[in-house]
Amino acid sequence: MDTDIKIFGQEEINENLDVIAAQTEQLRQAGLLDHAKRLGRELAGMSAKSPEVIDIAESFGFSLTPAREQHLQVLMVYSAQHALREILQPDLLAEAAITTMNNTLINHSRDFWETISDGSAFTQYLLAERDADPAEHAQVMGKVFARVCTQEDNTDLHCLGETVFHAAHELIRAKWTT
Repeated sequence: MDTDIKIFGQEEINENLDVIAAQTEQLRQAGLLDHAKRLGRELAGMSAKSPEVIDIAESFGFSLTPAREQHLQVLMVYSAQHALREILQPDLLAEAAITTMNNTLINHSRDFWETISDGSAFTQYLLAERDADPAEHAQVMGKVFARVCTQEDNTDLHCLGETVFHAAHELIRAKWTT
C-alpha cells in the first residue's frame, strides 16, 4: 500500500539542486536567462495600463470603463504568464521571466499588482485553466473574462477575452524568437 510513496532523502535533494544549478548556469552563460528576464520586464510594462490592450478592446468597439479596463489588464497578465510557461523552455526560463515580470509590477505598478493579488479574477482564470482542455484555453478565458465583467452571456466580451489571450501568446512567440 505504501509502495507508491517516495520520501526524498538529503542526497536526492542535493542531486536535484545540483542539476538545477548546472542548468541555471548553462542558461546564464548562453544569455537566455538575461533574455527571459528582459522579456519579463517588458511584459510588465505592457500589462499595466497597456495601450496595446486598450487598442484591442477599441477594435471591438468597446469604450472601456475603469473596471473593465482593469479586468482586461489582469487578463493580459494572466495570458502573458500562461504563454511564458507554454513557450519558454526549460521551465527555469519561464519562471525567471514570470518572477521578473511580477517583481517589476510590484516595484513600479503597486496599485495594479494589488488588484491582481487581492482580486478574484486571476484565481478564476487559474481555476478555469486547470479544468479545461488545453485546446480550449482561449475560449475558456474569453468566457471567464465575460463573467469577471459581470456579463457572462456577452459574446463580444468572450471574443475580446479570447483575442487578448491569443495576442499575448503571439507577442511572446515573436519576442522570444527575436
